[in-house]
Amino acid sequence: MGVEVCDPRWLTAVPGAELVVALDEVAVHAAEGHRVTVLIDLVPDNVAMLRGLATEAVGEGARKVRVRPHGVDRVDLVYAAVELGRVAEDDAVEVQFDVTSAALLRADPSAFVRADPLVVLEDGTVVPICAGLAEYALGRLGSLDELLEEWDPEPVRDLCRVALTRALADTGPLVSWYEHLTRTAAEMRGGC
Repeated sequence: MGVEVCDPRWLTAVPGAELVVALDEVAVHAAEGHRVTVLIDLVPDNVAMLRGLATEAVGEGARKVRVRPHGVDRVDLVYAAVELGRVAEDDAVEVQFDVTSAALLRADPSAFVRADPLVVLEDGTVVPICAGLAEYALGRLGSLDELLEEWDPEPVRDLCRVALTRALADTGPLVSWYEHLTRTAAEMRGGC
């Protein structure tokens, strides 16, 4: 099971975890010798700047570029996918674009009903899949093994099933899966 941490102090508690930071933090953590993944929030206002932001992150020492869309329309998702393909090729860097194809959702829906990776937030709270799912938190990091022993991932899988149904109704070629998850979680929480 993959684990992402948002603060380097948790790297010792979770050996092998991926350090995911914002663009303005890349240089500091890369200089400390960490393998850094930059997380770029893609919003309508920065779609045209995406390639430049990714190139800047690589220049600062990021070994991986991850892009998480928020409120971006279908055309901009396709544009971003093309630009990230160019970044991966030009900069020889690993790229993770937090979208999936609608065709893959339909072809293998069970692949999206899961409770991983785990994300360790800055305060040590461990959540499944992505930030924004705090109500599904395993708890605060002390011992990851103990948290996993006590955790029931089934509510997260239930959330995934509801989000999957909604995502399948999306008619675009690309689907922002994590955005569907967090939006669905917020709507389910608001409906209580």
